[in-house]
Amino acid sequence: MNAQKAGQTLRWVIPTGARLVFGVILFLEGTQKIFGWWSGSPTGSGHPEPFLNWPYWWAGVFELALGVLLTAGLWTRVCAVLAAGMMAYAYFFEHLPVHWEPMQNGGAFAATFCWGFLLLALAADDTRLSLDRVRAHRTGG
Repeated sequence: MNAQKAGQTLRWVIPTGARLVFGVILFLEGTQKIFGWWSGSPTGSGHPEPFLNWPYWWAGVFELALGVLLTAGLWTRVCAVLAAGMMAYAYFFEHLPVHWEPMQNGGAFAATFCWGFLLLALAADDTRLSLDRVRAHRTGG
């Protein structure tokens, strides 16, 4: 494979892979909060967050929904921007008051994923294996 063809392949493989990984991880985070799967709530209790508990239960709802949409590749840019905003909120309002340093306040995940979602929103031009791509082909756009 020549360098130009490899570059063209990487142009869609990397954003598609990032979208799938971010979407699945976000979905799993949501199921953790809503259903108590995996280790349960952020406190590690193994139980779901109490219904309507602010902000954790609501974060779980958004993580679940945005995770499904990102994994499916539907409204990828909008979902990535919303997920970035959610992660920024998590960092600045939940983690930063505990301690300024991300490794001390438990906010490294939120900070990293905030920037990852922003990068995904910018790189989402050519994410193959997505419903956005199917929609674009159907409408001729």
